[in-house]
Amino acid sequence: MRGGRKAVCRLGVLGLLLLCCFLAKAAAAGTEKYSEGVSVRKTKGTWSPAEADSIRQEESEQEFPDSCIFWGERGEEVLENEKLDRMEQASVIEVLGDTQGLLAATAPLYEEDEDGCLLSEDLACRLFGSKYVMGEEISYRGRTLTVRGILRGMEGTAAVQAEKEGDSVLDTIAYEANTEGDSLESPVQAFLMRHGIQGKVQPWRYFAVCAELLVFLLPLVIFLRMAGRTADACRKMHSRSLRTRAGKDGRQRNTRIRTAGMYAVPVLMAVLFYWLFRPSLGVTRDMMPTKWSDFNFWRQTIQQIQNNLELLLQTKKTSLDLLVLRPFFSCLKYCVMAWLLYAVGYRWEKNAGTAEVLAGILLSWILLLGVICFLGDSGLYLAGEKRIWFWACFWLTGGYAADRMHAF
Repeated sequence: MRGGRKAVCRLGVLGLLLLCCFLAKAAAAGTEKYSEGVSVRKTKGTWSPAEADSIRQEESEQEFPDSCIFWGERGEEVLENEKLDRMEQASVIEVLGDTQGLLAATAPLYEEDEDGCLLSEDLACRLFGSKYVMGEEISYRGRTLTVRGILRGMEGTAAVQAEKEGDSVLDTIAYEANTEGDSLESPVQAFLMRHGIQGKVQPWRYFAVCAELLVFLLPLVIFLRMAGRTADACRKMHSRSLRTRAGKDGRQRNTRIRTAGMYAVPVLMAVLFYWLFRPSLGVTRDMMPTKWSDFNFWRQTIQQIQNNLELLLQTKKTSLDLLVLRPFFSCLKYCVMAWLLYAVGYRWEKNAGTAEVLAGILLSWILLLGVICFLGDSGLYLAGEKRIWFWACFWLTGGYAADRMHAF
């Protein structure tokens, strides 16, 4: 009975560990949504709608125009539902441009639609008692706006088109380079110089890369441990084959075949690991020097990254900033929990039987299905990730194979 209880506890720890890894991967997917572009925040003041329109017009006339959406956020603004006499405070994002490249919503808010707005789900429920509010009207700063859609992943937030006349809060540009251009210079810096923009660059890609590395680190350590155990078993088998008496040709031949097969196992494991777990980090053009003789490039790049990260930590966070920061810190939390569970499982480690390996794989898949059902869009992303489905198989089967090799 004691052995049975211990096996159940080991499977429970394994299941929780895999669950934390699945949740960490889902959180990392949240940071990837905004990893392709960067934000450029104005150093002082704001752009007027006329100035922003002028910059966008100049950019549209370039041979390879980049995407740029001007926006800013007002805090603690009052939204009113006059029919039900309800008023709520919200953060309001004012946009100059189409919102589909900036905000995830059930419907886009187009640039020419100055009478439309988007509401977060919780704000819609507080104002109207339902999230199905398309076509309903609210009042904001003397404007009557019609709800066009629901913002996803945001709380207490509304989005509207900035007024062409009046006070503006446009202090940030959502920028994305045109990949058709072959310029060797940094596309962000070229954009700033072209339009004489003085601002601070905030690349969200750093958070996506860090989150991917955090998720990738644990399976990398597990793979190295399994590869080390397998290589140790191969060395032992090779030394046995050398001690085999020359007279027993059949036994020596069988030993050599077994040794060759065991040497093939680490190679196969490495190929499978690369196929399943390789992180899709990529390298952008601004991470490569324009000249081979630019020996200060990497030092300047590292300094720029450090400055950008300090800026991200020090500046006041907007609702869009939190869309990236919340999943990043969730990813960090789940990764720490996974490492703690792995430390517990490492202390209980022993040779597992075939039944325990199969039970562990089945348990991990059941947990994964449960997670996918409750995660919505992130769950759909997980369902399409082959590394998620094969992680438990790779880990448990690889450990089982390494144990059997040591038993030869």
